[in-house]
Amino acid sequence: MHRNGVRILYDGRVFQLQRAGGVRRIYAEVITGLPADYHPLITGVEDFGETVASHPNLEQPRFKYFRPGRISVQVRERWWKPRLLRQLDLFHPTYYDLTYGFSFSDFKCPMVLTVYDFINAIYAKLIEGSEGVIRDQTEAIRKADHIICISKATENDLLERFPEKQGKTSVIYLASSFEIQPPLAEQSIFEKPSFLFVGGRWGYKNFSFLLRVFARACESNPRIRLHVAGAPLTTEERWQIHVLGISDRVEVTVYPDEQHLMSLYCSSVALVYPSLHEGFGLPPLEAMACRTLAITSNTTSLPEVVGNGGIMLDPTREVDWVECILKTAKGGGDRDLMIDRGLERVRMFSWKKTVEQHLEVYRRLVS
Repeated sequence: MHRNGVRILYDGRVFQLQRAGGVRRIYAEVITGLPADYHPLITGVEDFGETVASHPNLEQPRFKYFRPGRISVQVRERWWKPRLLRQLDLFHPTYYDLTYGFSFSDFKCPMVLTVYDFINAIYAKLIEGSEGVIRDQTEAIRKADHIICISKATENDLLERFPEKQGKTSVIYLASSFEIQPPLAEQSIFEKPSFLFVGGRWGYKNFSFLLRVFARACESNPRIRLHVAGAPLTTEERWQIHVLGISDRVEVTVYPDEQHLMSLYCSSVALVYPSLHEGFGLPPLEAMACRTLAITSNTTSLPEVVGNGGIMLDPTREVDWVECILKTAKGGGDRDLMIDRGLERVRMFSWKKTVEQHLEVYRRLVS
């Protein structure tokens, strides 16, 4: 450890990959929460002209990538990179590939790696570019001195693939950035019951399944609506919605900001989240913070997040989801009890706890 405190480098690749999201939020919260004797550095974010975290000692080394053959590349490789590497006590990359032409072999200090999931390995045929992600992830895991997993389910997947990492892992959960919201008048949300889907819609997210479920539910209750928050609909999604005859019952909000997203949660009778696989599952936690019923899959990490604070269903049984949506649209029942339990679950997850647990890992590695 340096005399002036712990110097820790965060390679900022995830800030290039994500404009928003829980993974990006991890590092913003952790860096901001570091003690005064820590000196965080973060690379790879200068192109965005934004502050990704706040800390009195935060440095953002800036050295743009130039084409091979330029003298600036030689300056970077022979002076800038070696000088930066000599100063480090700890390295925590934010993703499995690195900015500025770094490789994992460049780093001689202890390395912490956060593993989010193994979705690219499990669903390689569904996700374009998975081969490269799997290769980079494998290299990063093998190099890491300690691995943080964002759920017990992810830790289990890790140790199944890399049993040699037993004893070198920690489970550190994410948290919702939403404050717990005051209750709304229930009558207003049940006049035209709206169900909400939030986030990416890649194959394993099971969105096509949800559209089929919703179409079947609409046959029995034509008042219900589905609101989708995320990317614009693809051509295939628009076509499926048209074929199912629900074009007038599906509304899309493209990349809502945090305040808008909170209002969508609060005005929905439930979040519907039939994902086949999650590393953590932030939308159910956000929904529960907004006093919105979370209806999710019963797979992978989602039981760790939702617990008894939501409804969990088999993501392959359409009939169960149809029945649940129709029942939820009527209101009443044990809805209030479920929402109260959801609020209890939300209080179990906090960014303060996430930061403290990261610090425990850091201190063990630099002591």
